[in-house]
Formats: sequence, C-alpha cells, structure tokens
Amino acid sequence: MLHKITDLIEPDNGCEGFMPGEEPAVTLIIDDGRSVRVYDRLAYEMGWDAGKEISDEDIKKHSVG
Repeated sequence: MLHKITDLIEPDNGCEGFMPGEEPAVTLIIDDGRSVRVYDRLAYEMGWDAGKEISDEDIKKHSVG
C-alpha cells in the first residue's frame, strides 16, 4: 500500500554537528499518523519528501531504529 508523506523533519544538531561515523537520519510523517526514521541520504536518493509517496514495503525495509 502507498502512503503520502505529509512532512519531513530534519534533526537540528546545532554547532556540534554529527558524531564521527554517525549517519544523519530524518523523520517522515506519514498520512496514517506514523513517523518513520530513515537515513537522510536514502530519503534524498528516493525522492521522499512532503507530498511524495512511500510504500509499506519501503517503510519496513528502510526504517532506522
């Protein structure tokens, strides 16, 4: 099933930035109320942004944490 991404929340790490080896992740807010964390790089490559669609299969396969 496909779901619409209603919002994308990026972390604000301020001046500290990310720890060495830490891969940044974003939170996708889905139209059914779920929030799903995925790696930022993957979201960019897949074109996952507000207004786009994501499948249950991709959510299950690419969720972080």
